[in-house]
Amino acid sequence: MEKILSIFIDESGDFGKYDKHAPYYFVTMLFHDQSASIGEELSRLDGHLSMRGLQDHCLHTAPLIRRESPYQYWTIDERKQLLSSFMNFAAKVPFTYAVFAVEKEERMNEFQLIGALSKKIKDFLDVHAAFFGGFDQLIIYYDSGQKQLTGILASLLLDANVDFRRKIKPANYRLFQIADLLTTFELIEYKRKRGANSASEQDFFGSMHDFYKNYYKRFAKRKISCETH
Repeated sequence: MEKILSIFIDESGDFGKYDKHAPYYFVTMLFHDQSASIGEELSRLDGHLSMRGLQDHCLHTAPLIRRESPYQYWTIDERKQLLSSFMNFAAKVPFTYAVFAVEKEERMNEFQLIGALSKKIKDFLDVHAAFFGGFDQLIIYYDSGQKQLTGILASLLLDANVDFRRKIKPANYRLFQIADLLTTFELIEYKRKRGANSASEQDFFGSMHDFYKNYYKRFAKRKISCETH
């Protein structure tokens, strides 16, 4: 039986000029071995959402926390309940993930950012070559949100066994929505360590200690180290 690895890719930030209010660029790769069925977990999540009239709802974690569209009229309890449903789903799904973070500097241009991110991803792929080599096919799911990231991925993942699906819709893939959740959590944790969390993040989680203990830690153990030394 052919072994297939799904890789769902999400990002936060852009390749534009330095902005002191948002100086971060994050890329998350979520890895799922397709031999591990998640049908039962998907059915359970869909059942929970349907009972609340949210069948086919696509989770957008950052807007949910910030109470932005389409969540601007939701109470904090409603938003927390929705996030809890997706977290319970994710907790039962077998996946691992990696995060590549670049903190942009004031004088860093687009090409330097591309170079820094490319190196982080290439080093990770090299260190974990044996893991990826254990699969007959890699299927990459990315919505081509950033053309620069599309270029990086295309340049680093050119093997014949790679199927690069560039124009997917996150609404069609629950694991893509979990990758979005992980990206948001990783960015919040990155800022927590620097005392730079926003008021909306603190309001939603009550305290950043509660965020770390009750939200972030639930998935941090699934993270594959990106360290190369």
